Amino acid sequence: MICYYRDRRNLEETVHNARIIELVLDNDNFNDIVFTDECTVQLHDNKVVVYRLRNESATPIPQPKHPLKVHVWGGISRRGATRLLIFDGILKSDFFVENILEKTLLPFIKSVYPDGHRFQQDNDPKHRSKLAKSFMIDNDIKWWDCWPSESPDINPIEIVWNMLKRRLAKKTIKTTDDLQTALQFFYQ
Repeated sequence: MICYYRDRRNLEETVHNARIIELVLDNDNFNDIVFTDECTVQLHDNKVVVYRLRNESATPIPQPKHPLKVHVWGGISRRGATRLLIFDGILKSDFFVENILEKTLLPFIKSVYPDGHRFQQDNDPKHRSKLAKSFMIDNDIKWWDCWPSESPDINPIEIVWNMLKRRLAKKTIKTTDDLQTALQFFYQ
């Protein structure tokens, strides 16, 4: 029984991957796709390299009790980037629909893609919720539903998030306001 489930899931993932490969082989230039994702940005995540002699004890690195952390959502496309949305707390389905889809994505699509678009997002449960699907159908958001699950390596916005985190690591940021200002400056 378990083997069948695994085989079935692998088959579904293979079908999704085949759809992506088919688009590439058809020379799809992705001109009308808005690639989106959310990301957590945390300062003081202690990714520090310390060199020491073999028998020498490591020097403790001070860690803040509550590191600065925010979540961001954004989208990129060949015609430009969406507005960067910075938020705290847990991303839930109702917040996703009201603040991300309605107030951020929809105005971008209407102004930049009046001639048609495809909207890409990962298969996070809040993205696939009844509320989100209903909103996308009601507002004619063309959700690109052939994205393989757990495949961040083929979403180009992951490169943006990586660059963002590397650049922020080089800055001296002390407050959440400083962090938000640096995020907005990077994303412009």
